This record gives sequence, C-alpha cells and structure tokens, in this order.
Amino acid sequence: MSNEAVDSLSWVKPYYTRAGEYWGPTGIEPRLEQRLKILEAHCGSETLTLLELGAGTGEVSALMADAGHDVTAVEFSPTRAPHIRELAKQPRLGSLYAVEADFYEVSLRGPFDVVCYWDGFGIGTDSDQRRLLSRIAREWLKTDGCALIDVFSPYRWVLETGTEWRLERNHPSHRYRQRRRFEFDPVTETFVDEWCPIDDSTDECDESMAIRQQIRCYSPADLQLLVEGTGLKIVSMDIEGESIDMQSRESRSTSALWKAWSYLAKLVRE
Repeated sequence: MSNEAVDSLSWVKPYYTRAGEYWGPTGIEPRLEQRLKILEAHCGSETLTLLELGAGTGEVSALMADAGHDVTAVEFSPTRAPHIRELAKQPRLGSLYAVEADFYEVSLRGPFDVVCYWDGFGIGTDSDQRRLLSRIAREWLKTDGCALIDVFSPYRWVLETGTEWRLERNHPSHRYRQRRRFEFDPVTETFVDEWCPIDDSTDECDESMAIRQQIRCYSPADLQLLVEGTGLKIVSMDIEGESIDMQSRESRSTSALWKAWSYLAKLVRE
C-alpha cells in the first residue's frame, strides 16, 4: 500500500473505534430490514453467498443469515467486530462468519454471489475506491454475481452544510448526548460529519472527544467515470427503488437526488 493510501485512510480506524465506544449495537431497525428487501429486489429470494464489507456491529449481516443466506461479515473496528462474533454464535437459518480485518488487506474465502457495502463507500481517495472496486471484481465476485453499493450523493450534503443540532440519548446504545455537525468541501466533494459528546454536568461539548468522518461523494456521472478500468460496470442506480435514468433529456429539477443522502449502485463484472 502506498504512503498516499495510508495517509488518506489514517483517520478511519480511530474514528470507527471511538464510534464503537460512543454507541453500540442498535438491534434490527426498520431501516436495516430494508437492506434485505433491496437484496431480494436485485437478486431474488434464492440462497446466496454474501460478503458484507464494513459490517459495523453486524445487524444487517445477521438479518441476511436469518433469511437463509451464507454471510461473511468483514469489520476492522475492535469495538464493533466482537459483536459480530457474538451474533455468529447464535443459530440461524443460514450462516454468519465474522472476520475482523481491513478489507484492503484481508484474504477471504470466495468468490461470492453478492458483495454488499452499505453506508461506507467513499472513505479515502478516488484511488482508494478504485482499489476496492478492483478487489471486488478480481477476487471476490463470481462471474455472474453482483455488487450492491451505497454511494453518497453530493447534493443533499451541499444543502445541509453548516447544519448543527443536538441529539439526546434516543437509543439505549448511546452512551452520550451528542452535537452533530455537517460541513461540505465543494472542491473535493467531500462531506465532514462530526460527532461531539455533550457533558451532562456542563451541558457543553467536550471538543477533545469530537470525532469526524470524511467521505467522498459521487454524482452518478462521476461514479461512471470512477469505475472505468476496475473490472466492474454499472447496470443500475436507484433511490429507494426509483431508477436513475442517465439517458433522460427531461428536466431533472424534481429528481430524488436533490433530497437523497445516497443512492444504490448495482455493479457486475465486465
């Protein structure tokens, strides 16, 4: 791995390790159940082998395994991966295999019918994304398999830049009240998502404990350029089932992209 790649990703593990300390497993929420519906809409209901990258605390992977799929969940945060291992011990209709590792470096038993990456694509540089896409195409995806990837769209983040609000303990897994703040860099098309714990005794944020993630956004056109040469091609993009039509010449003023934080891209091997 080049020094540039290491530098671009140096903040990632500390962020997600601290995030795992700030808030833990959420349980199966409706937004997570939607992932299973997305899988079935794109891949049918037959039993599949799945690879989930950046699996967090593993609730989605467990949900997929409960539906009968054989799931490998990769997560490198030492405060999150142990929960996946605990979920993997429980009996399920399918299977769940937990891997605590960096997905840029790990060797995995594959290939897989489906590679999923929810709410994480865009961490690092364009080169980092291409390295990951190339690994998916070259090492992990079956010839007739597909990748389902959430891609952050820049437009909603532009509209929300500068937004700041306070979050109370709205879930038992949250250790702290939080101040959350959004910023957006129009040059790099990167959003900054900051979380800062609020001290109960002072009602002030402890800036020394603030954590920030920085994620690159891609318009649909940018994503098409990004995947060139990676061994993958885009077959569809949609927002909650509404297709993004790249060929349409109609006005885009009412496009769902203006309001969506992200869209789903389905990719297959070239």
